[in-house]
Amino acid sequence: MENKRIKTHFDRNVFITFLVFFLIGFTLLSFKINSTVDCADVGFEVISNAYSTEDLIEFKSTDTSGVEWRWEFDDNSPPEYRSDVVHQFTEPGKYTVSLRMNDQCLATKDIAIVKRKKLIDPGLIPNIILPKFVRVGDEVEFVNDSKFAKSWQWSFGETTGIDGNGKKEKYTYKQPGEKTILLVVNEDRRHEAKQRITVLPAIRERKKRNTTRRTDPIENVLRQRIIDKPIAETENEEKEQKKKEEEKINRIEVSEDELHQFFVSYSNRRIDDTAIRNYFCYSNIPVFNKTGDRFSVSQFFNEIRDVKLELNGIKMVRDKKTGCIKSMTVDMRTKKGLFWKKF
Repeated sequence: MENKRIKTHFDRNVFITFLVFFLIGFTLLSFKINSTVDCADVGFEVISNAYSTEDLIEFKSTDTSGVEWRWEFDDNSPPEYRSDVVHQFTEPGKYTVSLRMNDQCLATKDIAIVKRKKLIDPGLIPNIILPKFVRVGDEVEFVNDSKFAKSWQWSFGETTGIDGNGKKEKYTYKQPGEKTILLVVNEDRRHEAKQRITVLPAIRERKKRNTTRRTDPIENVLRQRIIDKPIAETENEEKEQKKKEEEKINRIEVSEDELHQFFVSYSNRRIDDTAIRNYFCYSNIPVFNKTGDRFSVSQFFNEIRDVKLELNGIKMVRDKKTGCIKSMTVDMRTKKGLFWKKF
């Protein structure tokens, strides 16, 4: 029997192909393992001074290992694909902002957006020209000299309706007391003007004495002294009361919010500093910052001109009698360019 030899042939090309596929698979596996993100460190920070419908809000990823980012703002706006984005919400409400990094990890934060309060422009508040005191039965004239006014609605404080629609109006009061004059121009109720007027009682005519009756001259002198004393006291009381009413009407009243609005208007060059200094007891009152450093009013006005303001609080020291401002402590920041500066 003839022995047969079995020959084994090993193909080198098959071995090389197998080795190549093995190396490719190993490389892909290593890349997948190395590219896996630890989701515990994924997050982002929100950078903004305010959260209103007119503010730009910055969102910044805090994980430096990311290579892909997808931001969604829960307001039907398209996604953003950068590590640091700026977004503006156009409607007030609560939104859930989400960041998906490397298509693997997800971080979310809830944010509440409010509607920005519209500031009152002092330059659009109409001026009212009127006397401080009138008497019942006397006709009084009210005038508005605002150049921007095109329509007027007057209320003189005795009725619930509109008492006049002209630039000049006349009115006769029927009842004494303190009345509030209300004026709305151009149908802009947000900038309505209010002023007070004191209506005094009508002057009563003294009854004439009966001269036909003859009395003793000494008795007349004594009676006159008795009569004159209460009259003098009454006149002094009337003068004192009138003085108090004048002080009350002329008292300067300005709130912290109104002063805030004046500063913003001055910063935007809508009013000058004279409109604000009218509320001061004297032109150069001291102004203090939060840490107690003292500044002049001129330094303060230079600090807030042509900048963005962030006012956190205003404390005023007033004159007890007149209500004018004797000094202020202002807690604020200003921004001119890219950086904020503490006052």
